[in-house]
Amino acid sequence: MHALPWLAVLLSVLLSGCSTPGAFFGETAGTLFREHPLSDGNHALVYLYRPQSDWADQELEAPALFLNNARIGSLPSNAYLVLEFDIARYQLEMRRPLFGTYWTFFADGPLDFTLISSFTLDAEAGATYYLRYDELNPPPVNEQAPSQGDGPLQLVSEDVAQQEIANTREVQAFERIAASGETERMQRSFWRKVGQSLDKIGI
Repeated sequence: MHALPWLAVLLSVLLSGCSTPGAFFGETAGTLFREHPLSDGNHALVYLYRPQSDWADQELEAPALFLNNARIGSLPSNAYLVLEFDIARYQLEMRRPLFGTYWTFFADGPLDFTLISSFTLDAEAGATYYLRYDELNPPPVNEQAPSQGDGPLQLVSEDVAQQEIANTREVQAFERIAASGETERMQRSFWRKVGQSLDKIGI
């Protein structure tokens, strides 16, 4: 009985932060997957999806996608989102919040506990990409192309994606992502300077 007040305090802290509640608090309630048309041949279409799993269903906070250091959206269990990219190079990161925050000051340093995966995607004109996120189960092994991605975030073929994404639900509205130069995060510069200082004194 004494644990209930502490649990209530913890949950209120989680929900008051900038993160999105996970599937523990309820199933993803968006519409079932539907294909989205590409506006023209000068853009690329990107589907990010997450198959349902017992692990994902127990999350209190959903992981989030960051593009070029900007948070785009969160991905709870059995969810997908669709984005249209300008033709450019994008740095994709999946981050898991900790008590409602992504600890952005510590990002890119030795205390970066929230980073799950990170890789670069070169968006080509007219292309469609399927990004699969699953922390426990890797994508099927019948891929013809070499695997691309980092850890639980993998670029998969349309054939593989279509076997799973049809059961997912839309977690947020379609969004267009404009190309922009990646700006160096303050904390990245900070940790680089720390490293340089340690090198100078021989540590």
